Amino acid sequence: MNNKLAFLLILLTFGLNSCDNLTPKESFDKVVYDEYHYKYEGIIIDKYIDKQNHATPIIIIRNEIFGDNKKDFIFQSSDFFDFFKVGDTISKKRKSLLINIKRKDLDTLMKLDFGKFKRNEKYYSENKYINELE
Repeated sequence: MNNKLAFLLILLTFGLNSCDNLTPKESFDKVVYDEYHYKYEGIIIDKYIDKQNHATPIIIIRNEIFGDNKKDFIFQSSDFFDFFKVGDTISKKRKSLLINIKRKDLDTLMKLDFGKFKRNEKYYSENKYINELE
């Protein structure tokens, strides 16, 4: 029995040490990096708050070629997510933080704001992707 307990403790210790131990700034930089390199375009066909997944804001984007894509906006401010409407055509290029939003009476660019990331304002000035000219 002691051997089993020791083995379980070793596995637990090894497992905990293998997890990502990023600082808050490193986590912020990773989120911004991932968004900066992500590309999508299409028509918003659905928009909702996924209550079973920590109230994550979700939009479903339909692309004629690639089909439906589920995109979360967990780190964007509520105002940013609320601005989207079902039927909007949106596009975001790779290596950009700008989203082009088009609807019947609107054609605008919005920059991803990372407003729900804790202490985002502290890390903004040091992030090369946020401060890059677009």
